[in-house]
Amino acid sequence: MFCPRCKAEYRAGFIRCSECDAPLVYRLPIQRQQSLQTDAELVVVGTYNNKLDADLAKMALEAAGIESMFRTDGVSEIYSFPFFRKIELIVRSEDADDAKKILSLDLHEKEF
Repeated sequence: MFCPRCKAEYRAGFIRCSECDAPLVYRLPIQRQQSLQTDAELVVVGTYNNKLDADLAKMALEAAGIESMFRTDGVSEIYSFPFFRKIELIVRSEDADDAKKILSLDLHEKEF
C-alpha cells in the first residue's frame, strides 16, 4: 500500500496515510509523458449501463493507480432514457490485465 500524495509505503492493513490522511492505493501511478486521451493503444475493460456502476469501476482503478476514462455511445445525449446508455471504461493496453483483475472483484464489497 502506498500514499499517492507523499509516496510513503505501508504494510498491509493500513488504509490511510498517517502523514497526510490520504486513502492508500495498491500501487503508485506511473508518471507518463503522454496523456491517456492521446494514447493510441486503448482497450475497453468494462461496459456499463449506468453512470453509478461506471463511476464505481473508475474509482477502483484510480485507487489502484490506473488511469482510465469513459467512452459513451452518444445515444443518451440525444434521448434522455437511461436504458439507452452504454458506457465503456477504457485504459492503456499495458494496464488492461491489471484493470480487468481489479474489476473482476465485487466492487460493492471493496473499500475505496
